[in-house]
Amino acid sequence: MADKIKVKLVRGLAGKREEHIKAVYALGLKKRGDERILADDPRTWGNITKAWYLVGVAYKIDFSGEIPVVEKDLSGENDRKILVKNGVYTNGKGIYYFSRIPDLEDFLRKKGYKRYKNWKGEIIEL
Repeated sequence: MADKIKVKLVRGLAGKREEHIKAVYALGLKKRGDERILADDPRTWGNITKAWYLVGVAYKIDFSGEIPVVEKDLSGENDRKILVKNGVYTNGKGIYYFSRIPDLEDFLRKKGYKRYKNWKGEIIEL
């Protein structure tokens, strides 16, 4: 089975550029809060990169250990309620939404971590 990612539209489309709206529609998202599980391929990431400020990829972060463990969240439950805490989108239950890996790493760096374990099992130094 190919790798998958869960993509969520975290901001509304009103007043946004047409090319960004088309990129969001190409991901299968129509209104704020919509989620889709898509193939983790360059075409999907191209659309995410184009509309990076509108969409987020769901990551589950476990802070219980010595270093945080970051996993891709593929849960089927659609949680329409998301919070914005210090500019970071979360559902308040350990799921965070980032459209770029540097944003994820900046978030962990601000929390005081110097490394993390990613979804491939690799330890990444920040």
